[in-house]
Amino acid sequence: MDKGNSGLNRREALLAAGGAAALLGSAVPVGASAAEVCDLKGALRQLAGKLYYTLDMPGHWKGKEQGHSPLIKVDRKGNDVLVRAATRHPMDPDHFIVKHLLMDEDLNVIKTQMFDKTFDLPRSRFQLNGYKGRIYVVSMCNVHDNWINWTDA
Repeated sequence: MDKGNSGLNRREALLAAGGAAALLGSAVPVGASAAEVCDLKGALRQLAGKLYYTLDMPGHWKGKEQGHSPLIKVDRKGNDVLVRAATRHPMDPDHFIVKHLLMDEDLNVIKTQMFDKTFDLPRSRFQLNGYKGRIYVVSMCNVHDNWINWTDA
């Protein structure tokens, strides 16, 4: 069976995905109230340093924080909001930032910026009109996983 680039075969990948889905699915019961859904963010905090990484919770990637956690700058003019994200990371053939994800305060993906390792730098510009609230930016490294940072817009 072809293992592809991940080193997992199809059966192992499905089992891993099913386990992650069960973990996340158990965080919010079917028919949960709005207050119970807010607990999902608490469950996500428990995954920091394990499933995704932050400056203060780098998990087993301790020492990799500065080159992987995205920097975020927000400029606002009236209703126009410009979010700029940058990851201080080289774009080497074997080690690079794949993309940035911009998410709203409910962790819904708003926009995505993919990078070409041959000529892009890991820099994103996201135009948002009328958005107010917390935003999250995820920087996805092909070697050191997903790094998240946040600010208010």
